[in-house]
This record gives sequence, structure tokens and C-alpha cells, in this order.
Amino acid sequence: MIPVSPVMPGSEDIEMVFGKNQPQYIPLPAVYLDQPNRPVITRWRFTNEERAAIADGADIVHTSLTFWHDLQPICLQVCFPNDDPNLEHTL
Repeated sequence: MIPVSPVMPGSEDIEMVFGKNQPQYIPLPAVYLDQPNRPVITRWRFTNEERAAIADGADIVHTSLTFWHDLQPICLQVCFPNDDPNLEHTL
């Protein structure tokens, strides 16, 4: 998977990039939303090989580094490139 921009249609002006100018990291475009729980949204695109593997029954595995703190809530979604994610879970 690769991180992609825009994170949400028209969000380019409010995007920030985690890992920018840090060659040890893949730059990660992200949008913080101005909501009480301060969600951060990123968008990822599957490679053709990953799409084929998923279509063939492969699973998606998510890993969270907690650094010995509680696990934070997450929400994985499937969105087409020009669609906004469903933000109901962020309210």
C-alpha cells in the first residue's frame, strides 16, 4: 500500500505530511479534523498485486504500535479516490 494525496477531495490546503524530509520514513499525507477527539485521516492505495491478492481471498492486517499505552480506536474504510470517508465515527 502507498499513502496518497489528497486525503479527502479538496483537502490539499489543510494537509500536513508526517515524515516530511525524513528519508527513513515514507511521507504520510494526513488531515487533522477540528473535532473534539481530533481525528487524523490518511488515505492508502493498494498496488495491483495487493488488489489481486485481496480479490483472491487475502486478508488485510493492521498493526498499531502502542508503546505500552492503551490501544486507540481506529476505523478502516473502503473509499473510491474521489469520495470523502464516512466521518460519523469521528464525532
